[in-house]
Amino acid sequence: MSLEDIIKKVKEELDEKERKREETYLKAREIRRISTKAIREIHKGNYEKAEEYLLNARKLVEEVCNEEYAFLNEAFQEFGEACLTLAFLRDKNIPTPEELKIPAECYVFGLADSAGELRRYILNSIRQNKTEKIEYFLDLMDEIYHCLMLIDYPSSARRKQDMVRVLLEKTQGDVTLALRQAELEKKLCGIQKK
Repeated sequence: MSLEDIIKKVKEELDEKERKREETYLKAREIRRISTKAIREIHKGNYEKAEEYLLNARKLVEEVCNEEYAFLNEAFQEFGEACLTLAFLRDKNIPTPEELKIPAECYVFGLADSAGELRRYILNSIRQNKTEKIEYFLDLMDEIYHCLMLIDYPSSARRKQDMVRVLLEKTQGDVTLALRQAELEKKLCGIQKK
């Protein structure tokens, strides 16, 4: 076989690898896009629509879950975040990394990011005067933080742990302030009625 023939064969192989990488990259972008839409629907209270989006994203995840491209991590993380957030807010069973078909590291980072979505839910609930479940979700944020603290690696997990700690502390302050303000408003209304 001549060198030119060898190179042609190598080029075909490299072209196929590049085609596969590009196809996987487009699927990763779509997973992120769909997962972001699902999170938006979750915060609107459209849980069925969010589930529909996540079913579509899950199909794509299943198509690429055995690929090993670094750019997939962000997509898997976003998908994990959306699935976990939906499970938390709907009080459903918490999916495992295996059930979601995502790597453990992506699951952990998605879990950390779901704490931010819980904060968003809590703040929206406070604004809408729907305070009956905010302490439950605050406790859930605390549980997420303590679970994340059990993980020593990867090294980038430390940054996520710190982020969740800051979010938790801010949210605790916001919830305390909102509950005290609501209590004060009730007392003032009682005084005005007398």
